[in-house]
Amino acid sequence: MIIGIMGKSGSGKSTITNLLNEKGNYLLIDVDKVNHKLIENTSLKKDIIIRYPETLENGKINRQKLGMILYQDKKKMDEYNKLVWLYLEKKLDEMIKNTTKIVILDWMMLPLTKYYNMCDIKILVESSLAIRLERIKKRDKVDEIHFFERDKNSVDYKIEDFDFVINNDKGIDKNEIENIGKHIALCKRKK
Repeated sequence: MIIGIMGKSGSGKSTITNLLNEKGNYLLIDVDKVNHKLIENTSLKKDIIIRYPETLENGKINRQKLGMILYQDKKKMDEYNKLVWLYLEKKLDEMIKNTTKIVILDWMMLPLTKYYNMCDIKILVESSLAIRLERIKKRDKVDEIHFFERDKNSVDYKIEDFDFVINNDKGIDKNEIENIGKHIALCKRKK
């Protein structure tokens, strides 16, 4: 079983994922974190440095610099996504195949991939722009320009496509998370 948790940057996807995991024994896949590890992979890292040498600092790729380059040029973003996707898809397929646990995919870009249609349960986490901006500035230590460049490249979601929609403007309702956990357990039993 695969559960997809989606929402724009700063909406609270990871918080919801971690709360759900308090009630279950899931394989949590934060796809952005998997991607961050992959871009330090030797062959992928070399490919990125060849294309974007200005992002290399102290032997590591500066992801904020890379992000600003990509957010401002759709052609470069598409090129980068194709490059990384070869590595990321292989890694995700391997992680999903090699577990007997329920998988939770925490990923803003999920609707743009094959994994979206593989989800048995889809959860959307929403928060207002102002709240997301404050969270991202604090969490990622970026300025408003970086946030808005990142945000303009995010996905527009259709609420009717989701089994659950969680509004995270005023914090998370633990009863709502508990009910979602019960729903997941029921769906697992039916399979």
